[in-house]
Order: sequence, then structure tokens, then C-alpha cells
Amino acid sequence: MGITKKVWIDYRDKSNIDLKEPIAIVGSSGLRSVGKIVVDELVEKTQPLLFAELYSYGFPAVYYGPSYLGAPGAVGVKIMGANVVKLPSVEFYALERKAQNQDIIITRGYQSYNALNQYVVADKVADLFKEFQVKQVISLGAQVIEEGITSCVTDPELLEEMYKFGIKKTNVDCFIGFSGLVVAIGRNKGLKGVCIFANTSQNLANPEYPDFNAAKELLEKIAEILRIKVDTSDLEERRIVQRELMEEIIKREEKREMKRKREQEREESRGYV
Repeated sequence: MGITKKVWIDYRDKSNIDLKEPIAIVGSSGLRSVGKIVVDELVEKTQPLLFAELYSYGFPAVYYGPSYLGAPGAVGVKIMGANVVKLPSVEFYALERKAQNQDIIITRGYQSYNALNQYVVADKVADLFKEFQVKQVISLGAQVIEEGITSCVTDPELLEEMYKFGIKKTNVDCFIGFSGLVVAIGRNKGLKGVCIFANTSQNLANPEYPDFNAAKELLEKIAEILRIKVDTSDLEERRIVQRELMEEIIKREEKREMKRKREQEREESRGYV
């Protein structure tokens, strides 16, 4: 097993970050990309301040398969706008909310290439949360077994808190990847945390193929918990476009199959088969 030789955090301007009673939201690539979509939407819609990035020797630039399942990857860099190269990273955003007197750290996660590297990175993330005295960690994901929004927690009393938002406890027995690991390691460091799952369906051809409907439902629930307003209409639009695209693909496949059957029937009637 490979060993991560280095994990480090670069702060943009740590001296200007003064967070009050912060809640940390964590999402990353995973099943149907639900957690990643929610975090991306939160960053886009709330315009928080990027204050830190975590880099790791365990972050490939490209995955050849589902990242959260430890698929093969390739080391390299991301090519961003204006053709600027950038290392893959976990990003930390500060959303200050003076009216609520409780700020938010939005964490855009990144999957490492194996279990050891996942642990080292998640441990470093939990340390950052401890440093900023995070009151609760909320990690985001999806599951295919139970209907609705469900959760698991670090402390039983948090289940009661989730019930108030109509979130049931889950009977799923594992949460694979970066986001859940951060909560579990945080628990060992004295941080309270919740893992919240949206219900999705499997896409065997591409397990990370985005489910915008599940992401919309989860984002609306997270917005309720955090007491923030987030417009989810564009997710609905993307869901409709995605559905129409899938319907068009299905129709094309059905036409191909009908054509194939007609050709087969003609061949059989001519005695070639």
C-alpha cells in the first residue's frame, strides 16, 4: 500500500477568519455525485470566502472509474480558467452570518486514491475543524436502499435533532469515502457530526452519474437546517434536461432494436437463418 508522504494546508488569509460557532458542511464526489452537487451549489449560490486549501500526495488528477471506490487514477494537475494549472485539493470556504451568529465552513472534498491516504487527509480536515472550534460537522451523501432523507450520527441525541427536520435514522451499514470518514475521525477528536443521505438509484454504467433530483432534495433539507435561502430552480432545470436526454437515448435505442428485429425477420423469411 502506498503511503502519503505529505499533506498540507495553505491558508489564503487566516488572520481575517474569525468564525462564530461554525457548522462544517462536507461533500465530495460519491454515489451519483449527490454530495458534490450540493456543496457546489452552496458555493455558487452563497458566494463564501475561500480561505484554505488542503493538498495531498494522495490526490490523483484523474480517476478511471468511481473515485470513492478507489478506482485507478493518474497523477497530474487540473487545468483551470485562463489555462492556469492547479493541484487537486480539498477547499474550505467561510460563510459568515452575523444575523444568525453562527457561521458555516463549506468543505468541498476530494477522494484520495487508497484507504491510508483517505485517513491521513480526513484526519487533517478534522484537525482544521477542531482549530476553528466547529460545533457540528454535517457530511452529505446518498444511498439506494431507503426512501426519503436519512441520517446517522456521532451522538444519539443528534438523532432527535434530525427528527425535528423530518430526517429518519438510516439502516444502511456503511458510508464509503471521504465525507463519512471525516465525521467518524472527528468523533474521535470530540467533534459532533451527522451524515445525511438522499435517496437515489443506481447507475451501474457510471455510479457517479449526477442525480440532480436527489441533490435538489438534499440541498433543500440542508438549507432548512442551516436557515439559509438557496435557489434550487436550476437543479430542477438540469433534472428535466437530463430526463429528456435519457428519454431521447432510450427512444434511439428502441428504434435501433426495432430495426435490428425487422432485419432479422427479413433474413429469416429468406431462409438465411
